[in-house]
Amino acid sequence: MHQPKNFLTLIFLLLIEATSHGAEIPNDLDGRSVGKVIVPQKLTVKELPIDGQPLPLLAIARPDGVCYSYDPNNFRLGSIWQGPLGWLSDDGLFKLNQSSAKSFHFRDKPWMCGVGKGSYKFDYKWLGYRVEEARVVMEFELKGRPQGRIWRIEESLEIPSLLQQRVHFSIQHPPETDEVLTFWLRQTYYRNVATNGQQAQRNQLEFLKPGQTHFTLTLSRRRSGQTVPQGYSISRIEGPKPEKPFLFEPTGFDFAPDGTAFVSTRTGGIWRYHEEKWNLFADGLQETQGVRVAPNGRDVFTMQKPELTLLEDTDSDGVADLYLSVADGFRYTGQYHEFAYGPVINSRGEMFFSTGLSSSGHHEAKSSATGQMSSALGYRGWMMKVDGEGRLSPFASGFRSPAGIGMNASDELFITDNQGDWVASSYLGHVEADDFLGHPATLWDREAYGITSSTLNYQNVDQRVDNVPELREETFRAFRKRPAVWLIHGDLTNSPGNPSFCPPEGFGPFEGQAFIADISHRAIVRVALEKVGGQYQGAVFPFIRPLASASFSTAFDQEGRLWIGSVGRGWTTGDPMVEVITFDKRNAPFEMQRIELTESGFDIHFTQPMAAGQRARDQISIKRFHYLYWAEYGSDRQDYESVELQSLDLSSDRKVLSIGLRLEQNKIYEMDLGPIKSASGIELKNNFAYYTLNELLK
Repeated sequence: MHQPKNFLTLIFLLLIEATSHGAEIPNDLDGRSVGKVIVPQKLTVKELPIDGQPLPLLAIARPDGVCYSYDPNNFRLGSIWQGPLGWLSDDGLFKLNQSSAKSFHFRDKPWMCGVGKGSYKFDYKWLGYRVEEARVVMEFELKGRPQGRIWRIEESLEIPSLLQQRVHFSIQHPPETDEVLTFWLRQTYYRNVATNGQQAQRNQLEFLKPGQTHFTLTLSRRRSGQTVPQGYSISRIEGPKPEKPFLFEPTGFDFAPDGTAFVSTRTGGIWRYHEEKWNLFADGLQETQGVRVAPNGRDVFTMQKPELTLLEDTDSDGVADLYLSVADGFRYTGQYHEFAYGPVINSRGEMFFSTGLSSSGHHEAKSSATGQMSSALGYRGWMMKVDGEGRLSPFASGFRSPAGIGMNASDELFITDNQGDWVASSYLGHVEADDFLGHPATLWDREAYGITSSTLNYQNVDQRVDNVPELREETFRAFRKRPAVWLIHGDLTNSPGNPSFCPPEGFGPFEGQAFIADISHRAIVRVALEKVGGQYQGAVFPFIRPLASASFSTAFDQEGRLWIGSVGRGWTTGDPMVEVITFDKRNAPFEMQRIELTESGFDIHFTQPMAAGQRARDQISIKRFHYLYWAEYGSDRQDYESVELQSLDLSSDRKVLSIGLRLEQNKIYEMDLGPIKSASGIELKNNFAYYTLNELLK
């Protein structure tokens, strides 16, 4: 066990080990002038006093310039960074270099024992550390408070790169117990967290098997800083300043032929933006979640929680005079989670909107098969259709929280749903008449739980529903339609909004692809679809991250600019705002344009030629997995495994990389290309993607 060193001794050792590795830097953390940077020549541990704590912070430096810290008072890794361990200021004080450090997001004293009500915390005892050739091993004991049994833990960190770390635990159990240990993380912003090769559920809590002696956390990090493809820029439109509670939280956009923007807001207002000026078009509505300009270019449709509404500006003064109910033939009880989204309008004038389920514990219409969310009948969790004559009918079902409808240039409907019970991860789904996409709480509104839509005959009366028939899993599993593309919870999205499809002109080389904003990640992802066996599937790519605030809604204007509405609420920070992404066609991006399935693997199409001389085979990592379809909240990655690369070919124009591998149906393929550059020298920053393989080529 190593004891804390005298601080002057520490400084002396730092100076000795720095020797020729010292370098001048402009300023230290306090803005004072500095002397030598401290860079050890070997794996080195420095003990630094912490105010008010009995044990010093352990600062570890590796010869490759990667450093990290460990807090033995709270038994957790602290942070990791690239660069010097620290430096000496001109007043002779050592300063730890954590200016670019990234947190491990571990809780203080993260270990517990047991599950549920019988769980308990430990008393911790620090035993010290030892330095081996390439690692530092932390040693401590966990003592069970009820009975005094002791677990001994050894913890060490492996660092393949700054974007990936592995935390190894070796566990010695007391002989008289087989109790389950648990390990807690904080909610993280890792790309992925895996435990012994399996993705950690929601990146928070991991249960070890009884008697398990080894445990490894693999942490895949995102690149630091903002990622914006070349040629794209982000600007901000200053929103109006309404008085509370009528906050400007944009939930939807549409554009009149003259360029006037209409914006729906969560607090029930519709705003007009014309010639850089705002005016309130309508207010007093209930949580509007979308807006569409009527064919006359003056009036608008909007989706409130209880109804689809037409807002008419009868005197053309830019303010709605009439509020007309278009469709309200679905149940609405006031439960907070009963959101409604839309509408979208096709070329025939038909409108579509979606309704969300209720959260658990509010309604009586539940059974063991439904999971956490519920319906009191009345077409909750449905997509509804309003024909050209104004008649309402059910269209498709099986949705949990369908937070956005989109329509491509061919009038095909797509919807995003959010992770939860019966929804393993957020997804983008292609929706056709009578489709069922998976959540069984919607099936009470179907005749005999069949595949044919029932007649709309619901009356909005008493919210209690008696004599609800029992749902049987074997009944609905058989006709569930799979998502077109999984949006990969925790990595790419957590709470996606509506899909907007890229126009032919104005937004770069992505015509027809879907762009989706995500609240939690403050990000935009991009989806490239293809049809195989008559069904849509395809790839999802990161595009821009992070935006300034909690992004939710998207829409392309007539100039091909992408408008982003940020509500500034949910599981992230930021203020409500409108951001606009613009493309400069003079600066072509270097991105994976799309991924196409082949009989022997995948063709990755790039927007620019790859540079010559790159060892792509040594860099590419391909994994695959699938999700569970079940009543639990979300799903871990199942059978998460590496896939052997059988062949790799580059087209003569260096724009298509053909990957050969053994394919399996109903799998998600994770492709990480590593550090790749274009022939023009642009780094491929968005260098990973996920392809949802529903159907193989016949």
